[in-house]
Amino acid sequence: MIAILACSAFGFSIQAPVPPPTVVRGNVQMALKAPLTEEIWGMSGAQKVQGNTLKTWDVGEVTTKRVQLSIKGDGRPINANVELWHTPSYIPAKFRVYTEDSILRPVNAVIETPKHPKTVAVYNTGSMEFPFDANVANTGLGAAVDSLSDVTPDLVQGGKITSYTFGSEVESVQICIKTDKRNMKAKIELTQGPNQVKQIIECYATVGDDEKGNPFYAVIQTPGANNAIRVINENTVEFPFDAWVLPYETDVDGSMDPVMGGGEVLR
Repeated sequence: MIAILACSAFGFSIQAPVPPPTVVRGNVQMALKAPLTEEIWGMSGAQKVQGNTLKTWDVGEVTTKRVQLSIKGDGRPINANVELWHTPSYIPAKFRVYTEDSILRPVNAVIETPKHPKTVAVYNTGSMEFPFDANVANTGLGAAVDSLSDVTPDLVQGGKITSYTFGSEVESVQICIKTDKRNMKAKIELTQGPNQVKQIIECYATVGDDEKGNPFYAVIQTPGANNAIRVINENTVEFPFDAWVLPYETDVDGSMDPVMGGGEVLR
């Protein structure tokens, strides 16, 4: 990430959160206590990030435990590196994201910020022809892990690949990954059809637990049919993690259970 530190940075302060929305999309209530919201684009700090440009958002409030990150574009690909800076020399969490279509599949994630000071950096690693809009804001989110406490996660051992398929009625999928006070290194792939990779997220955290660490949470849009998500533990066997991969929005009634590995239905 040396290239990131060498770029010019433009800083923005995180403002007070908007009131949590109460809408229900489709037939599924939002997963988080205060759901990810499109209102983030009406909050201050939203900026256009040109190719090969770094911009930062200062999370000024000590009491801010997490922020929402949203990135969207005009349909062209997104290539970005996102980092949480605790001090100039300490990056407790970061992830790299690629998405083929920035309208159909924007980037929406939650960044846990348990320690202070804290800054979120977004670096557009694409060329000048591929700018995107980004914002980082305190939107009043609750902890993702808490909202999923009634669901048993899958234990993904180091080196293991776990896959899930979803029906066309599922419009988006929520993914949460956490560890037990160990570091986390994971790769998430969204495919549609045979080997058509539509979105990739590679995330790392020095400590991926949900108390003082940085578990990863994102919502991935899954328009159309034949969507599959692969969760890969890129660490060694000594570093397993828990993974929740569940529908976030759906447009019809009926079963919303993902099919793990194309076989058994998860309960």
